[in-house]
Amino acid sequence: MNHARRRWFPLGVVAAASLSHGSGVRADGFPGYQYLHAFNLPAGASVFDVLIDGRLIVLVGADVYVETAADSHSFDQTGTLPAADLPSFGAAFIRVSPTGTKIAIGNNGGASFSDPQVGIFNVATLVGTWFNAGHFDGEWIDDTRLALTAGDFGSPSVVTVLDTISPNPLSPINTIIVDNIGGASGGIAFDSAGNLYTGNGFQLTVASGTGAVKAFANAAWTVALGGGDPLDFEASGVLIVDVLSAWPLAFDESGNLIVGGGSSTDSDFVALVRGSAVTEALSGMGAADPSDSNEVHRLDPDPDNINFFYATYGPTLRHLYVRDGGGPVHTYADVSTIPTVSQWGLTSMTLLLLTAGTLIIRRSHAGGNV
Repeated sequence: MNHARRRWFPLGVVAAASLSHGSGVRADGFPGYQYLHAFNLPAGASVFDVLIDGRLIVLVGADVYVETAADSHSFDQTGTLPAADLPSFGAAFIRVSPTGTKIAIGNNGGASFSDPQVGIFNVATLVGTWFNAGHFDGEWIDDTRLALTAGDFGSPSVVTVLDTISPNPLSPINTIIVDNIGGASGGIAFDSAGNLYTGNGFQLTVASGTGAVKAFANAAWTVALGGGDPLDFEASGVLIVDVLSAWPLAFDESGNLIVGGGSSTDSDFVALVRGSAVTEALSGMGAADPSDSNEVHRLDPDPDNINFFYATYGPTLRHLYVRDGGGPVHTYADVSTIPTVSQWGLTSMTLLLLTAGTLIIRRSHAGGNV
């Protein structure tokens, strides 16, 4: 992410949108990405994201660097995170809020690896607060609520929603909305209809496999957030794809799902799951097939090496940024002119997803270990 700055909408709006469109156009310009160039972040950079004006924001330890102009590849230090407790290898994530006024920082457990904190800071001033909260990855729901993937090794992982205006940072409101993920934490993303996507980052039990990405309806996870039971990852949700290690997850402007990471048996590319394949999975036609390039396209900007890529998307420039560890950032331009899946397609599929809490329909091809 930059996760395409998606917003979620109330169920009534979703229903109205889906009912007001009887037909639509599916474009087939997939994958629609053109390699541009590679560039380096400031020395020692760990995590980065994209501001709403297209500039990159980067962490070097606790120091914050911002690109001087979009696509300039030149960076100025704008300040230092106050009271930051970070390990030597840096933060877990940085995420820009939907309005672009705040950043969320996961501290990766701190120097002791046992003091997980999520910081919420003003982009311009870096004034903010650290909240006690477990995390692996995060994504904003709106400017005050942050969804987090988290979990202890050896135990099922969860998705929580941190209320970033909680009055007590030492014990903030941090509600579990998805539980029983049978492995390590993966990424998290929301589509334009507000459906939640998360995955199994590393299989630990006889359950979903490494890389299994599932979707949960907006209406379902908001009920859990409002006091209902958490959604059971293994028993509910709709399988979208099983590829790499389900981290990070993001959507581009055409509705394609971006998946990074990797495992010992599945690595060395960034997966682009065609938006129409996502819609078909939501409609009950089965998960996208990672071996079918018409459904899952693979990008490998460094074919001479084995990589475990991180990827984030900036909607302003329509750029996809791909990086492995401390290496260069490879930039792709999203040159799609017509969305692979229209807004109405995702919102209309939400209605089916509302009743598909336990729907997992396989295609005849191999679709993943769930």
